[in-house]
Amino acid sequence: MWTVAVLIREGISLFEFGVTAEVFGIDRSEAGLPLVDYRVCSDGGPGRVESKHRPSVCVESTHGLEGLADADVVIVSATLPSTGNSAEHRAIREAHANGALVVSLCSGAFILAETGVLDGLSASTHWLFEDELARRFPLVDVVSANLFTDTGRVVTGAGTAAAIDTCLHVVRRELGAAAASTIAKRMVTAPLRHGGQQQFVDWPSRVDAAGTDRGDTGLAETLDWAKARLGTNLDLAALAERSALSTRQLTRRFIAQVGTTPLKWVTHQRVQRAQELLENTDLSIDQIGHDVGYASATQLREHFRALVGTTPSAYRQSFNLGA
Repeated sequence: MWTVAVLIREGISLFEFGVTAEVFGIDRSEAGLPLVDYRVCSDGGPGRVESKHRPSVCVESTHGLEGLADADVVIVSATLPSTGNSAEHRAIREAHANGALVVSLCSGAFILAETGVLDGLSASTHWLFEDELARRFPLVDVVSANLFTDTGRVVTGAGTAAAIDTCLHVVRRELGAAAASTIAKRMVTAPLRHGGQQQFVDWPSRVDAAGTDRGDTGLAETLDWAKARLGTNLDLAALAERSALSTRQLTRRFIAQVGTTPLKWVTHQRVQRAQELLENTDLSIDQIGHDVGYASATQLREHFRALVGTTPSAYRQSFNLGA
């Protein structure tokens, strides 16, 4: 059984903690997902931990810090900015040394930084805390505005809603794209926003200065059109023509509304589709590369490794689907 242990402490933020419970704490075995041993851990627990909210809401931990020791994933949930205590630091360092994937959500990055596991690594946190994290921990390379940063054995997520992206990313890299898509569909959220996207985007108003509803000013139709044609030429000119915009206008609107550039978005969509085909079909890697729009398997491998951190062959073998 896959074990996910969440460290909570006084001043816990209920939203980020609730995301961990929604993603990892629900039995979805009927949908083909593995059972998860979901542990809520606190120093001195089991016991009640008070939230930062007023009036206060308490969360009941199920384990003490020993619950982190043999976990596959350890998540330090968001709290009032704190560097934690020595017992928490020791438990996190030991779990990391034992091979756990260590994750922080929002201000949880401060506790990870204090343990030393972020030294020399890039890390994300809520944009409000970026300067403070960089000032207090100069050995940590604080990445500005990312949704999350994955450095291999440590994943750090930004604030609030980015906890959803971070937790779904953990599911995707550990259990596969199909598992992440299943959970995202149940949560009625987007299955994939890559970590390099911005923490905040500007959504244009439908109503102009005169109070006239101008209709949908977004890119939804173009995005749907492109996702249905990943195997075709989706260069900047083709996307701009479909959107009835200049390439410069399209790029500006993509960055504002989607949080990334058009071509980076296309690459993310192609790699995600390749993940699904690797899991669920026995198509060759050459064929999958062609189907998602790459001229060769070499191109697919380059983009796949850059975004997923492994090769298409290793990914298929890991999830034992379509092999």
